[in-house]
Amino acid sequence: MPPMSEIKKRTIQRKKLSDIVFEQLITLIQEEGLEPGDQLPGERELMDTFGVGRPVVREAMQRLASKGMISIQHGERARVVKVDMNSMISQIDLAARHLLSSSTENVDHLREARLFFEMGLVKVAAQRASPEDIDRLNAAFFLMRKNLDSEQFIPADMDFHQEIARISGNPIYLAVSQAILHWMADYRMDMLSYKNQQTALAEHQRILDRISAHDPDGAEQTMYDHLTRKND
Repeated sequence: MPPMSEIKKRTIQRKKLSDIVFEQLITLIQEEGLEPGDQLPGERELMDTFGVGRPVVREAMQRLASKGMISIQHGERARVVKVDMNSMISQIDLAARHLLSSSTENVDHLREARLFFEMGLVKVAAQRASPEDIDRLNAAFFLMRKNLDSEQFIPADMDFHQEIARISGNPIYLAVSQAILHWMADYRMDMLSYKNQQTALAEHQRILDRISAHDPDGAEQTMYDHLTRKND
């Protein structure tokens, strides 16, 4: 072992008191089995429990609130908030939008990610679709056809893709799909709009047909063709 003088100095990172209280509050919520709507102990009780001052407690509570785990109302005790995949995605939404607005390269990365994600998603949909799922997808397609050559065609198109994500039965897929589509709408609207909506409608019909036929490979290919076609 080399002498201590030759060992590279390492800085020991010390946690802030508010970080420790933040972690303890998460443990408290989990161990006490607190449900959405349940109240946390008051500030004074938390100060006594953790042996810290009011500023430390408030900083930890604000951090919990910023993570979407609790809600804080003036004059009331903080309450536990229901955390689901949509609320989780919303926590990164602002940062994601800033990232996308700062670089066209990042937007291109989003476009590539959407292609990869939706190709996999449509395969899952073709494997798992029930008759009820197909009925809902048909209804979404009917709405697209009804709004052909109108400004409502794009929202109907997005709903169609959301229905594909819903068929998976996986809430993570559904939340990510919704986020990607909305980010695309904000930063690459050209990827969601069509010069020829009739052509786009026909492509969605082929995707629907392959899902209805429970043809994963065919569904994947039709989705690839749809998302990579030049918008002539």
